[in-house]
Amino acid sequence: MSCNPELVTGYVDAALDDAARAEVEAHLAECAVCREQAEAERQLRAALRTLPAAEPRRGFEADLRRSLLRARPSPLRMLLPIAAVLVLAFFGGLRLPGVLAWELARDHKNCFGQESLPAEVWGGDAAVIVRWFEAHGTSLPPIPDGAGGLSLVGGRRCPLVDRSVAHLFYAAGKRRVSLFVVPGSVALSDRYQTTARHEAVRIFQVAGQLVGVVGENEDDVRAFERSFRSTSASTSREAGEPEV
Repeated sequence: MSCNPELVTGYVDAALDDAARAEVEAHLAECAVCREQAEAERQLRAALRTLPAAEPRRGFEADLRRSLLRARPSPLRMLLPIAAVLVLAFFGGLRLPGVLAWELARDHKNCFGQESLPAEVWGGDAAVIVRWFEAHGTSLPPIPDGAGGLSLVGGRRCPLVDRSVAHLFYAAGKRRVSLFVVPGSVALSDRYQTTARHEAVRIFQVAGQLVGVVGENEDDVRAFERSFRSTSASTSREAGEPEV
């Protein structure tokens, strides 16, 4: 069996027959990408199960009875509350670090997989890149010019499912690393480390901002986390701020 996202979803939902389930289980044992998908979907369903039960507003029953007397309700109207709950649950699942890691790894592979990087700004001077993002309404913490032998080459604003992030590109030959500055919140105590879509991913907080680092090589990703934390700590000392 080759990668089949629909079958993996059916497997997570226990909707497959015995033969299909056995085939997917055998594939998952060999495919890290599909295992990551299965784990992300399990986390999303776990988030769904934690949602509180919806309570109707005061007077809803009386209004409904009057509506039933006037006209037969359409199926679409009856499904709207269910759809609203599912949408809220979906976006709640995107706040899980495992789901965010999957999204960042997907964008890393997509950008570096193109014939030319889809950068909006080019250059190896971190200060210049930071000023460009600030001019476009995105505030960045101090970022490194490079780490582990890889150098900054550019960046762009990257739309994810529920937010837009700053995506910075680093490269040295065939080695590539993406550094993401992610607005908003994620259910993260300090740091999160995983492998998603065959990429090493680390998500951590520095100076009150959420940062994600993605790369093919775990050593490169580790070097960027150390460099990023060091750069931010050095800037805080220069500004007279206490280190976090």
